[in-house]
Amino acid sequence: MFGRSLALLCSLLLVASGANSAQPDHRISNSVVQIQGAEEGGRLYFGSGVIVAPHIVATNCHVVRTGGRLGIFRGYRSYRVEGVRADVKSDLCLLDVPALDLHPARVAGIGSLKKGDALYFYGFPRALGLSYTDGKVLRTRYQNGLPLIETSAFFTLGGSGGGLFDRRGRLVGLATYIDRGHGGGYYAIGSDLIGSVMKRPSLPIAPLSGSAFWETQAPPQKERR
Repeated sequence: MFGRSLALLCSLLLVASGANSAQPDHRISNSVVQIQGAEEGGRLYFGSGVIVAPHIVATNCHVVRTGGRLGIFRGYRSYRVEGVRADVKSDLCLLDVPALDLHPARVAGIGSLKKGDALYFYGFPRALGLSYTDGKVLRTRYQNGLPLIETSAFFTLGGSGGGLFDRRGRLVGLATYIDRGHGGGYYAIGSDLIGSVMKRPSLPIAPLSGSAFWETQAPPQKERR
């Protein structure tokens, strides 16, 4: 499944929302990759991720929770995932990709953000190609000790695990879910957690048990993306 034909989907598609007049340096998207998986029964699934350290890709655990074969794609290049470090509750997983030779993103925590700051999302929604939207910080908060960003930067199905970057090009969060109730909102888990998950042991790819914080505590209108 990890062939040239699927890799062709990874062409750059820029879709600016117009929320911010200043445009980012799109080279910050070089650390954003597409995740493609195949379950044991052959069903395919897709998501997004960001390279956060040599040979390490961060994504949401709900993207890879069914296990099976996993691959990382960027342009015409593909890389096999060999292991995963998982914090299912926070919905943050780190994928071990030994052959990955692309540069990681710079990372910053949500403490560097304030309301109204510009944010830029890069990911692979609907498996169609690398997309970009911009928006602003609506608020940051800690929910049960987990760093969370609410933003107006739009993302949709397949964008889960995509990168949310600040004006300085630093990764501050991973697109995680949207809330369709009370006016809606787009939410990202903060990059602050990457260091602690990095300390966990790398395990073989397998189905993940448990639920993310937003799946167990959020009302029914909240959807993963």
